[in-house]
Amino acid sequence: MRLFAAVSTLLTSLVVIATASAENAIQLSAGATSAPTRMAGNIDSWAALAIVATALISAWAINHYAARVRTVGTLVSALACLSVAAWFFFYILNTGFLENPKPNQTPLDSAKPALLWIQASLSLVAGLFLLLVFKRRLNDSEMLAISAKNATDRYGSVSRFLHWSIAILFLALIPMGIFTSIIPEDTAYRNAYYVVHKTLGVIVFLLLLLRLIWNGLSPKPALESSLKPIERKLAHGVHVALYLMMIALPLTGFIMTSYHGYPTFFFAWEFGPLWAPSDSATIIWGSLHKYLLPYLLYLILGAHILGALKHRFLDKHSEGMKRMLS
Repeated sequence: MRLFAAVSTLLTSLVVIATASAENAIQLSAGATSAPTRMAGNIDSWAALAIVATALISAWAINHYAARVRTVGTLVSALACLSVAAWFFFYILNTGFLENPKPNQTPLDSAKPALLWIQASLSLVAGLFLLLVFKRRLNDSEMLAISAKNATDRYGSVSRFLHWSIAILFLALIPMGIFTSIIPEDTAYRNAYYVVHKTLGVIVFLLLLLRLIWNGLSPKPALESSLKPIERKLAHGVHVALYLMMIALPLTGFIMTSYHGYPTFFFAWEFGPLWAPSDSATIIWGSLHKYLLPYLLYLILGAHILGALKHRFLDKHSEGMKRMLS
């Protein structure tokens, strides 16, 4: 936890420095009255629906009681990861936006192309790995006996569905949000990415509320007995931090958007700001949503994934992942 505190302090300092210069660099438009451009036929809304449907189907299928359904779910998950990689390598690289992005609002924006490269590469590796898992599961015939509610030693089907739905959508939001923020202002389809990004953000927030309610109705299983005391503290701290991030990022995004004077999108619907636009508030909430919270998220999410992989492959505790994944 001391490491998280030290890194948080460092990132906060960087954001404060960046924010100090952002007031002159940022192209503020609080109170803008121009209507956002929507794509013909609401293609942006259909794209958002396709991503949401893929996430929900994958989350439902990978923990289904029938082996064939789990196998198909693995394939869908693999294709989803490979689609993110293909989107980057075959589309984004050809736009030229990585070399000529929207002018940086703070010095931290210069790291965004590298972050996209890293995330696309990880998506490619994850997709190929899931294809291997899919191949291994082709001969699987085991029926999964799992109840809807959580058991003492593993999560139930409802918790698993909510967990993986949120995780998949959240992982889709990260590269999309970065790319959206570097698209030049005069690009015709720029707002379409905002429609998809904001829609997914609303869905994640709603699913998270359902997850919190379900945790109250069906308590989570205790941490594994094989974990050391320090590992228990770290695991609990990371879980709490992830929940805070998943609450804070959508909320700060909505507040930033409202203070900017722009609507929040939910598929084909638009919801106007709830309060008066403000340039100073846009800078403050934008610094949180675009800089401090995302970089903290990278650290926390990385710690969560690395911890799970360490427990499975280095510590050889095969039951760990079975708590949340068949």
